[in-house]
Amino acid sequence: MLGVLTGDRALAEEGISDVTHYLADRVSGHRVDPVDGAVNAVACWGDTRQTCDDPERAAVTADGTRATPEARGHHWGTLCPTDPDYRTALLDRIEHVGATGDVRLTTLGFPGDGFCRCKRCSRRFDASGQADWVAWRTAEITAFVDAAADRVNGSLQATLPPDPYPSHLRERAGLDPEALAPLVDGFLIPLCGMGYATTYWVDTLASGFATRLADLDASFAVQLSADGAEPDRLVDLVGIVDQYADEVVVGTQPADAAVVREVVRRVGGGQGATIRSTAPNQTP
Repeated sequence: MLGVLTGDRALAEEGISDVTHYLADRVSGHRVDPVDGAVNAVACWGDTRQTCDDPERAAVTADGTRATPEARGHHWGTLCPTDPDYRTALLDRIEHVGATGDVRLTTLGFPGDGFCRCKRCSRRFDASGQADWVAWRTAEITAFVDAAADRVNGSLQATLPPDPYPSHLRERAGLDPEALAPLVDGFLIPLCGMGYATTYWVDTLASGFATRLADLDASFAVQLSADGAEPDRLVDLVGIVDQYADEVVVGTQPADAAVVREVVRRVGGGQGATIRSTAPNQTP
């Protein structure tokens, strides 16, 4: 199955592929109305606007490094996942977006293994009874996804960082696929590169995740990027990834829309298709 990810509402409403992913919420903090029948992506803790307006709400390490776009290795701002006011507002937003159908959660989890060491997180950990910090962080994120699943009318998809090595997702982000699988309908892995001058790593990571997630009752999707890529290269990559994944999603900016249209035409996704209709959530 071939999908397209876009922030262009007109392109999303065309339904040019088998499934359309729409950026309803972005890591910039910008939010728009969801598109009916699309998989509407909601940025969870990634919210650059909030961290700029109130830096103290950003996740923080023990040495005081805040998860802001200025921090090394961070491209957007990330709030502390235990911020109660933000969590409540986020769940309300997921319920609003989920009323239209399918939802994909992005920037899900803590923004690195050193986060978050704010006083609130320390208090919550001390009171949790958990044996270690990794277990506590994982329980926090799993509980959030459980609450989010109850607020979505359609299917729920969780985005995972591209690291299939056992235990790394738990240690780095508090994300445990085994714990999340009963709560979501699928996982999506972004394997995005500008132009894809080399492609062996896409094959390696897609294959690794196919093995990592094979025994879980959840679908597996891979996202590619059209940024700077030629149609021939993307068509080849779709063919490579398709052997491992249930769905391949190609993300596009407005300037790359023609490339994505060409890929869809050549691969064959979306022939006669409209935006996927939603189905009842089968998640318990």
